[in-house]
Amino acid sequence: MHSAMSLQIKCSVCLSDFTDPVTLSCEHSFCRQCITGHLQASLGPSTCPECQRPYNEEDLKSSRLLRNMTSTVREHLAELKLDKSTSKEGAESLKLSEMERMLMCSEHDEKLKLFCETDQKLVCVICRDGDKHKGHVFKPVKEAAQINKGELKTTLGFLAKDNGQLDYMIQQQTTEITKTEGKSKSLSAQISAQFEEIHQFLRQKEEEVKKELEKEEKKVIEFMQNNQSVINRRFMENKEKEIILQSALEIEQPDHFLQWWTEKGCPMTKNMKQKADMTPSNIKYTSRVKDLTVLPDSLFLGPHETHLQFFVWKEMLGSIKPVPESLTLKKSGESYLKVSPGGTRIRQADRVTALYKDFNPGTVSEKNFQAGQHYWEIEVGEKPDWTVGIKMGAEKQLSATKPAESEILLHLKHSKGYVLTCDGKDTTLNTRDKPQKIGLYLDCERKQVSFYNADNMSHLTQINYSSKQPCWLTLVPGLYLDGMNSDSLTVCSYEFNTGKR
Repeated sequence: MHSAMSLQIKCSVCLSDFTDPVTLSCEHSFCRQCITGHLQASLGPSTCPECQRPYNEEDLKSSRLLRNMTSTVREHLAELKLDKSTSKEGAESLKLSEMERMLMCSEHDEKLKLFCETDQKLVCVICRDGDKHKGHVFKPVKEAAQINKGELKTTLGFLAKDNGQLDYMIQQQTTEITKTEGKSKSLSAQISAQFEEIHQFLRQKEEEVKKELEKEEKKVIEFMQNNQSVINRRFMENKEKEIILQSALEIEQPDHFLQWWTEKGCPMTKNMKQKADMTPSNIKYTSRVKDLTVLPDSLFLGPHETHLQFFVWKEMLGSIKPVPESLTLKKSGESYLKVSPGGTRIRQADRVTALYKDFNPGTVSEKNFQAGQHYWEIEVGEKPDWTVGIKMGAEKQLSATKPAESEILLHLKHSKGYVLTCDGKDTTLNTRDKPQKIGLYLDCERKQVSFYNADNMSHLTQINYSSKQPCWLTLVPGLYLDGMNSDSLTVCSYEFNTGKR
């Protein structure tokens, strides 16, 4: 019965008797400092710890009835405890024993009855009057213990909210890891199914690609697990603090509690505050959640995921699918630029004079691309000057001779060699080979453009873009060079399952 009565006056956050109790609109009650700490710890809307109903500071209503009831129940339980004593002498003996257990001043051999708020330590009456504590603020131990326990409750409320968020982030990260493992298994099955269409010669290649997948899976999951370890470590550190602070609230003797507060509690809570000189009414704590994020699933095999068979086929000269996409080029309207009737070849027009020898027009694809992954191959042959790449922008903004809003271009310049241009900035590329075909891989989901030597499928370069505009394939046949660069650029097309071009 006594236990049931005491439960009615306990706060569900700090698990101690109510101190300055307040009631929310959902009719659940808490210590004012506990629920205020819970509110301050919230990164978003705060919810009741009991029923998860949203609340704000205006919803905190003082409960005089609950405060009076708490006081009455405390007195009643104290009387019951006193009645259990066998005699008045026994009670006095118990009281004397408790007094004897009070901490003593090591310097003056006096009981430590005061708490110096300035130095945050227990002192005796003689210490108070000494020069060492001149001008300091003192409180009786019971009053000081009550004040500091109140601050401890606020800290516990903050930790409870912080740890709840850390626990939720751990669950989210676990879900993302599971998604990555599931996607890895799905890709493994997809890879196996595609390789089943190819005969014994490709078995060895299948294992190589699977190892690449396993390596990528291991790398991605290891990165996410490291992130989860950081979250988990902070959760455990916060949980350890929560347990220590919770245990401190159960110290019944005020002087013992204040001794603990001086040695451990005050430094611990001080380190958790955003500013050391905050007043008790305006305490804010530094959250260990704000700089953390849950890393999403990022497993991706690039061309081996979306164009696996074609990339393998390039190494073994077989027939596969999917193949490079077909493409139709726009007629530019420039008299010096010739586009074939099918829209797959482009070249500079033949000339009889040296006029406009530096004129270098180009064109773009009729279709634009904003989603998915796409791969094309452009035959450049032995041309000494050409440009292949991607332009981003609205159709009406694209020009054959002017730069687009954003563009990624690979050039072979007869005077400089291979050059990558990204939004007007040139970077020289060093390559030992001179490709006869250029492979261009556009990943609209990850906003990446990759160039390949399509003769042997070696990777030339990769670059990211940030534009949200549609992407267009662009081809520029290069300078005329007195007829030495009159050959066409050709968008290659492939027939399914025949191995023929």
